[in-house]
Amino acid sequence: MEELLESNLLRHFRIVRFLLGREWVTIGELSHALSIPSRTIRQSIGEINQYIHPAKIESSQKFGIRLAYDAQLNSFYIYASIYKQSAHFLIIENICIHQYATLAVLAEKLFISQSTLKRKIAVINQTLKKYGFWIDTKSVDIVGDERKIRFFYYCYLLEKYDVLDLVAPEQELRVIDELISEFFAQFPSLQSPERQVFSYLNKLRTMLFISFKRLKKRRRLDSHDQIDEQYSLLLSEKLSKKIAVCYHIACTKDVLHQLFFLFFNRRYAWSANDLQEKAEHDEAIAKIRHTLLAFFAKIEKSEQIVLINKDELLLLLYNATSYTWTSAKVLHNPSEDFFVNLNHYHEGFAHRIKKELVACLNREELDIYLDDSVINQLVFMLVTSWKDLMDQLEARAPRVKAGIFFNTSFEHSQFLLNDISYHLKSRLDMTLITAKTITELRQQCQHVDMLITNLSMLPSPDCHVVSIQANLTPKDFENILAVYSEIVNANVTASRQ
Repeated sequence: MEELLESNLLRHFRIVRFLLGREWVTIGELSHALSIPSRTIRQSIGEINQYIHPAKIESSQKFGIRLAYDAQLNSFYIYASIYKQSAHFLIIENICIHQYATLAVLAEKLFISQSTLKRKIAVINQTLKKYGFWIDTKSVDIVGDERKIRFFYYCYLLEKYDVLDLVAPEQELRVIDELISEFFAQFPSLQSPERQVFSYLNKLRTMLFISFKRLKKRRRLDSHDQIDEQYSLLLSEKLSKKIAVCYHIACTKDVLHQLFFLFFNRRYAWSANDLQEKAEHDEAIAKIRHTLLAFFAKIEKSEQIVLINKDELLLLLYNATSYTWTSAKVLHNPSEDFFVNLNHYHEGFAHRIKKELVACLNREELDIYLDDSVINQLVFMLVTSWKDLMDQLEARAPRVKAGIFFNTSFEHSQFLLNDISYHLKSRLDMTLITAKTITELRQQCQHVDMLITNLSMLPSPDCHVVSIQANLTPKDFENILAVYSEIVNANVTASRQ
C-alpha cells in the first residue's frame, strides 16, 4: 500500500528501501534501478536527510552514497520517519483514533483548509478502494469491509509506532491489559510461553485498541462473519464498568465476541485436533489444511529435513490465514527484515520454500487472502517456529573443497586456514596449497572447488577464486559464503537436470 504516500514521499521510500542493507552505490546505479533521474535523486537525498536525523544518507565522490545510522537505530526508525512526514497517513490515523462530527472539524485539527482535505481524501480513496474500504466524507470515518479495516489499522500502528504505548493513553492501556488478563484466565490454552511475551501481548493490545475504537463508532463486523457461539467470555463487574467509562460501550456477549473475533470466529482453530474436526465439517477449511500438509510433505522430501513440530506449524500457518484479510503490510512488515541478512545458504533455503509455498497455495482455489506480503509472513512464521531447523540445515549443508594460498608466511597461511575452518567448518573442507610456482598452483586448483587467496590478479585457475584481506573481515566471510552458495546452487541445479 505504499502508493498511499504522496509522490515525493513515495520516491523517498523507494530510495531508502533500496539503500537499506547495501553498502556504497553510485547515483547512476540507483537512478537506473529505480528509473528516477540522477538530479531528482540528489535533491531527494537532501530532503530525506532533513527528517531521518540522526540517520543520514552519506555521499562520497569516490564511492557514491549509502544510508548510515548508529547502533541504536534500525530500519524501523527510517520507515517510521517517512510515515511521520505523510499528511495522507495523518488523516487516516486521526480518523481511526478520534471522532469528528464534520470534515471542517478534522480540517481545523490538521491545520489545513476543508477543500485541501477533500482533495487529499479523494487521492487516498483511489488506493483504499482497491482493498475494499474507503473514507466516507459524510460520517468522517473509514467504511467498507470491517475485517479489512481493522487489519489495515493493526498493521499501520505496528509499523509506525511499534508499541501501542506510543499511541494509546495510559488509562486505556490499563483497561486493555485487565481485559487480556481476564480473557487468558478463562482460556488457559492461550497461556503458553510464546503468548506470554511482550511482542505477542503488544499485538493483542493493538488489536483490542482498534476494535474498541471501531465499536465506539458503532462499526461492527459484518453479519456474514460468523461467530462460534460455543465460546463465551464473562467479565468481572468491575472491569465492565471501567470499559463503559473508558469507551462508553456495554460489555454484551456480542461486543465481547466482536472484540475477540480473532479467536471466536468459526475458522479459528484452538488446537490441531480442533482444526481436524473443523476440516471434517467445512470444505474450505479442509482444502487449506490439505494444502498446507501437502506443502510440508513437499519441502520435507525436497530439502531432506524433518518438521519435528508439524502439528504446531500447521496450526500456526492455518490460523494466520484465518485472520489475514488484506495485505500484511502497509509500507514495510518488520518481519521481512529477518530475510535481509540471512547468510547465502539459508537465504537459498528460504527462497526455495517460499517458491514452493506459492506454488502449493496457488494450485487450489483457497478462500484466503494472498499477496507477497502474506507469503513472506507465512514463511517467517514457518522458519522461526520450526524446531531444530538451523541444526538440521547445518548438518546437511553440502561441503565444498577449498584451498588457501597466500603470498605471505607459512605461519600466516596456517593461521588463516585455522580461522576460516573454525568459523566455516561445517561448510568447507580446507586444504593448505603448498605450490611453489603459479603453474603448480593452477594444477593443484584442479582438485578444489574454491581458492581463497590474497592474489587478486591470478591467471584463471580451474576453480572459483575469493580474494580476501590479510586479516579476515566480516565482508571476507560474506564473500566466501557467497561463492560457497554459488557452487552449491550450481551443483543442485545440475543434479536436478
